[in-house]
Amino acid sequence: EKSADYKGGKVYFCCGTCASKFAGDTKKFATKANHQLVATKQDEQKVGPFSGGDLNAETATKLAGVKVAFCCNNCKGKVDSTEKDDKKLDLVFNDKAFAKAFKKKGEDG
Repeated sequence: EKSADYKGGKVYFCCGTCASKFAGDTKKFATKANHQLVATKQDEQKVGPFSGGDLNAETATKLAGVKVAFCCNNCKGKVDSTEKDDKKLDLVFNDKAFAKAFKKKGEDG
C-alpha cells in the first residue's frame, strides 16, 4: 500500500515510516530504489553499468535476485571481487551506473 513515485516508476515500502524516510532523502536510498525498479521489471538493463558497452550474456550474474550482465569479464570481475553484497549492489545500482545502464522497460537504450 505504501509507495512513492521515483524516476518514472514506483518504489514500494513495508510501512509509512520507511516511505517517510525515503521521501526525506531519496539519494540515501537510491541504490535500493534503483535495484527495486529493476527487480519489479519497471526498468531493464540495456548496456554495461561501468563502460556503457554492449552486454555479453556470458558475464550474467545475479545480484540480490536481479540478473545483471557486463560487457566483459573485467567489468564482471570488479563486482565479483567486492566482498560485501551491499557494496556489489552499490557498484551496479548507484545513480551514475543506473543512469548509464538501465532504462524504463520498452525504451530504447
